[in-house]
Order: sequence, then C-alpha cells, then structure tokens
Amino acid sequence: MSESSHGDDDSPQNSPHYSPFYCSNPSDQSDEEPLIWKIRKIERPDRLSALTDPLVLHILSYLRMKEVRRTAVLSKRWRLLWTSAHNLVFRCTGKSHYYVTAFITSVDDTLLLSKPSKLNKFSVEFHYDKKLVKCVNKWMIFVHNKYVEELELYLMTRGSDNFYNLPQILYSNACFREMSLCNCNLVPKEGINWPSLKVLVIRYAELNSHIIDAICSGCPSLESLKFSMCYGVNLFKINSESVKKLVISGYWQQVHDKLDDDDDTELIIDARNVTSLKIEGCFHKKIVVLQNVSALVHAKLDFFRKTDDYESDQSDFQIDEDMLRDLLELLRDVEKLSIGSWCLQVLNMIETKNSSCPRMRCKDLTLNSRLTDKELPGLAILLQSCPLVEVLNISEESPFEEYSVGWSFSWPTYEFSAKKYWISRPCWVLNLKTLRIDGSWIYESLYFEFISTFLQAVLKNGLVLQKVILPSFIDRTWISPGHHTRVAETLLSFPRSSKDAVILFSG
Repeated sequence: MSESSHGDDDSPQNSPHYSPFYCSNPSDQSDEEPLIWKIRKIERPDRLSALTDPLVLHILSYLRMKEVRRTAVLSKRWRLLWTSAHNLVFRCTGKSHYYVTAFITSVDDTLLLSKPSKLNKFSVEFHYDKKLVKCVNKWMIFVHNKYVEELELYLMTRGSDNFYNLPQILYSNACFREMSLCNCNLVPKEGINWPSLKVLVIRYAELNSHIIDAICSGCPSLESLKFSMCYGVNLFKINSESVKKLVISGYWQQVHDKLDDDDDTELIIDARNVTSLKIEGCFHKKIVVLQNVSALVHAKLDFFRKTDDYESDQSDFQIDEDMLRDLLELLRDVEKLSIGSWCLQVLNMIETKNSSCPRMRCKDLTLNSRLTDKELPGLAILLQSCPLVEVLNISEESPFEEYSVGWSFSWPTYEFSAKKYWISRPCWVLNLKTLRIDGSWIYESLYFEFISTFLQAVLKNGLVLQKVILPSFIDRTWISPGHHTRVAETLLSFPRSSKDAVILFSG
C-alpha cells in the first residue's frame, strides 16, 4: 500500500511537470525501478490479520454464530477459522415456520463443522414447539459429547404444554459449571449429578420438592441459585451447604389455578446456609414466608402481591402488613438491606395506623424507589426501625413503582406536604455517614420537592454525616444551565449539623 507525500507549494512534488511515473527525457531513464513501484510491491498485512488464531477466536467468542460465520468471507485464512470457535451462541427472534426452519438448519450445519473437542459455552434462543423436541435433543447430545461448561437454553413457548423436558443424558455431567434454563422442565429418573456446577438459573418451569432436593444434593459446588417465575411448589427448601446466593423472582400463576380468595397460600423460603437472598417480582396472592435465614448478610425485598383483585381491602391489606412485618423481623440481623417501592407503600400503611416495625441492625440500606408521597412515610418508618444505618442508597432501579397498593388502599384525604412531614417528625439518621442518590430523575420538578426536603432533613439531623453524593448534570441536555444553578444553590444553602458534610455531584 503506497503513501502519498504532501509538501510545500514550491516542492518538486507539486510542480506541474513532476510525476514519479514521468521522465522529462527518455534518455534519462535507467534500469532501476522508480521508488514508488518498489513500495507497491511490499505487502503490508492489516492489523486484524496480524492477530494470532487464539486471540481472534477469543474475540469471536463475544459474537453470535450468525456474525461469526460471516467472518469466513474475510480471507482464505478466515474461511474455516470460525469452525474452531469455543463459544457457540445462536439467536433467532423470528416466529414463522420459515425462520425457525432456517435457524434449525443453520444450527445443525454449524454443529456438524465444529472442530473443538471441548466447548466453553453453548447457547440457543428461539421459538420452540414440542414438535421440535428431536432437534433440541440432538443438540443436547452434542452438548454432552463436547463437554460444554456453560449451557443456556432459552426456549420461547406458548404455554406450559410446550415446555421442553431436559433429556436424561444431561443429568449426569461433570463439566457443567453454569446453566440457565428457560421453559425447560427437569425430570431426572435417577437424580442429578452436576458436581462442578456453580451457577444455576431456572425460568418458567414446573417444580416440586423432589426436584429442589435433587438440585441441592446433586450439585455440591453450587454457589448461586435462581428460580424465576416457576410454579407448582409452595416450599423452596434449600438445604445445600454450598449455596450462598438465592434469588426467588416471582411466582407464575397458571390460568387453570383455582385459588380461594379467602385462603391465601404461603410460599415458604427455607435457606439455612444462604448469605444473600433476593425476593423480587410478582407473587400474585402468595404470602411470602421465611424460615431458617439466620445466616443472611444481604437481603433484598423488591416484590409485590396483586391487591387490585381483592374483595375485602381491609383484610387483604392486613395480610400484606403482617407478612412484611414478619419478613423484617426475620431479617433484623442482616447487614445490608434493599427495599422496593411496593414494600415501602405497605410500610406507609403501617405508619398511618400508628403501628411499628421491628428494630433492625442493618448498616447499609438501599431503597429501590423514586420516593413519591406514597413512599416517603415508608422511608421514615424504615429509618426509625434501622437507627444504625451508616450508608443509605436511593436508586430507581425497581420496575415495580406505585403498584396496586395505591389504587385500592384508602389513603389519607389531606394533601401530602413533604416539607411539613419532615418538620413534624425527627429524621432518624443519627449514624448516617453517606447518602447516595442515583439517577438524574431527582432534578425533575415531580420529584425534586420530595428529595430536596428529605435532603434538608438529613443535613440538619445528620450529626456524623460525611458525604451526600448526587448525580451530575454532565451530558444532561434537557436540564438548562439556569435550572442547574438553582438546584445547586438550593441544595448548598441547607444548614448542616456535621462540619464534615460535603455535597458531591458525581456522574
């Protein structure tokens, strides 16, 4: 590849008679080739071609197989390089018979050409129908024969009747380290033997106590376990010695389920060795109950029960109050606690009845909420119950904002005033050292009144407060410079009880 030179205007190269291919006098030509011709003969490989095969394959591991196979057109060297990929990731979003058929053919062809004797990852996502069970079974034989370490099966279906049953050949496998199954049922005939498995995620599956016991007893190295929108079981008894992280994300209520509105069923979570527990998502009318959770260090309650279809508001809301109070009682010794929007609203109901919450010892508290008028009283009663809190985080990450509690419950008829509310009661932040709020939403007029009055109370009552960390205005084009200045001046004008307290604007 040649490189052209650009000199001054009076340089020979810019002369109208100058050209590397032109000689003013034919007699001046020599047998020696012009320099530009020699340069053109030197082949300069591009940077991509200079990479070693292992490095290229590592880069390809981050791509889906559709993109990986396309690299075959780059050069002769790349024509079959993709067949040595150790990560096979297949995705198909099309629902039609044409798309699914073409996708299956593509997967089959790729597996036929796959060279490695051992694979790191096999992942497939497509719209599955039980008529395709033989195709998926064939892929699972491939997974078994290639000693796959990470398996992901995301089979999109139209109901539990189309769920895929994991074949028996997979229930004894010493290579699996991570596994994620969606719309797949576990039906082991002779138990489960996954001695190397560390992470297991099961989404949309029918469970029973035998399956959960088989998982706990057959996975001695299992550290993280997640059940998302599963059904068929009312007891998650995790008696594994190794599982430290447990996530229960929602409960899938089947259409044909007939639940007696006057007899809400309990969903019991028994996790004696778990140190991190997350309960999130929709549980319909299930009453969440904890047992044997004394080992917990971190707990997250970001779930909700459907109350919009309740017949008796008062009795059903009493169930919510009792349930949440019992949960907090069993979580009184956790060091880190996260609370979602719906739970804050239930605490609000406790507040309006002049009831109390159990006293807790947590020092790190996170609120997944934007703290509207229906949630601020819940925050107050929570801070009152957690007087040892040193770090308070407020994040908007919860997808369950102002759910059905606000529609059914008979809220106080007076107009809520955030400023008057914090003046009328003490702010329980005597041990608070750090307050962090994520998200530029706090600067919107809808939320700023609530947040600013709370910040004012924190600065006034925080005797050992060190830092208040707020989101930066940088790259927030919708915030005018004038608004930026007014907000900053307002916050910086609040009096502070702690001489060490600073307000930081961080990105």
